[in-house]
Amino acid sequence: AAAIAAACVGGSSWERANCEPAPAALAAGGSGGGGIATAPEFGRSYILGVVPIFLATPFFVRATYRTELVRGALWSFEQKQGIGLGLNTSLNVRMTVGRLKSGGLFVYGPIAPTGECIELLRQVEGPDGRGVELIVLGSTLYEHKQFLQPFARAFPRARVLCAPGQWSWPLNLPLGVARAEEIDDDGAVGMLPPELECATLDLPPVGLNTDVRFSEVALYHRPTRTLMVTDAVMRLDARAPPPTVSARDLLEWADDRNIAITGLRLLRLFGVEEASQRYGLLRAKERPDGEAQALGWQRMALTSLYFGQADVLRPRESFERLSERALVVPPVVGVVVYGDGEEGGVADDVSEWAERVARWPFERVAPAHFAVARATPREWREAFSQWRAAARAVAPGGGRSSAQGGIDALVESLASPLRGIADALGGAGSSSREYYPAADAQCLRDVRQFLIDLGIIFTEDTRPPRPQSRGGTRGVPRR
Repeated sequence: AAAIAAACVGGSSWERANCEPAPAALAAGGSGGGGIATAPEFGRSYILGVVPIFLATPFFVRATYRTELVRGALWSFEQKQGIGLGLNTSLNVRMTVGRLKSGGLFVYGPIAPTGECIELLRQVEGPDGRGVELIVLGSTLYEHKQFLQPFARAFPRARVLCAPGQWSWPLNLPLGVARAEEIDDDGAVGMLPPELECATLDLPPVGLNTDVRFSEVALYHRPTRTLMVTDAVMRLDARAPPPTVSARDLLEWADDRNIAITGLRLLRLFGVEEASQRYGLLRAKERPDGEAQALGWQRMALTSLYFGQADVLRPRESFERLSERALVVPPVVGVVVYGDGEEGGVADDVSEWAERVARWPFERVAPAHFAVARATPREWREAFSQWRAAARAVAPGGGRSSAQGGIDALVESLASPLRGIADALGGAGSSSREYYPAADAQCLRDVRQFLIDLGIIFTEDTRPPRPQSRGGTRGVPRR
């Protein structure tokens, strides 16, 4: 008990001291470029999970960073979300807040309601003091819905709407918010304020059993021409990490002898040991500070997106391939969840939903992770059409033999991933280049194939029928 108490005190102190945004994030002014607002004096403590589950971070302290996206009308609230145990891979999770015509606020994607978060919300309330009137949970994934219950409890008068098909595993328990209602696109006129519109992606079962589904609600705010999504797309900013990432986080990833890289070398995964022999190993302090932090951001971002990109030590080329796009379907979503665009129901559903969303005349896209994008329906359509077109050029399982199954084959495949970047859809520099470079996405494709071989992920041939939806999901967005 004493050891656990000491670990908790030490962990809390460490997290509290690691909340200062990296210099590049401060210079960028946050997601909206207009500066970052915080209120640490109101409290950042928030215990996540049950001791001693330390894999998800932060465990004790969650700082909140607010930036203004549209003056007096729209804000981004961001907190850290990551993986600990030496992996030190963390990003941002975004809650988008907007002003309603009633004077109250709507919230898309609730985050941890710390004292700081509540105070930053109160600071943007209208002069009549109208607070949060609507809370929208746009996903069925745990990392996004874990804070819905405490957030709804903090605002008991707010209406709560959630994506259809909510589930938990291994026991399919209730969401925990009695007043929560599933969003029904066909009935959204009565569920949403007139300035908000929604379009729901409600996919058939993705794996394990018929209860496990992936749903996402896109929300459009007409007054600011802003599209809000959860995991469907992302914008990777090459200039700066989100404000949730500290300089210490970046410098740890810039250290060639950190725990993660050392582990990969010892396990001889992703060719890191061979690369270290070619490049040599440098400590972060042996690099210029700005260069080290930029390298740390590249490594951290790509690890979260690919789990193991082509060149872990020198990932600049892979990073630029993603950051050069205005919008991109995140690799882990595009490959593992959407099925790499393989022909069939899931990919067709995704493409149809993306086209419905593209009918809104938005000028800004606010996803749950990474940066807010200045993007229009044109960039949105390009993200999904290029993902689908590129996927058609990839053989199922990443081009590996279907006979290669099991854990031993998976580990072996990870030990020597493909080198170089193939241009499956055009020459280098072409806008139709391979969407996810084969060497970067190989780990994700191996993982997906491994889960298919175990029967954990369904294919179009093994997928059970879609459960009867309790709400319509096929309504056409209104302009």
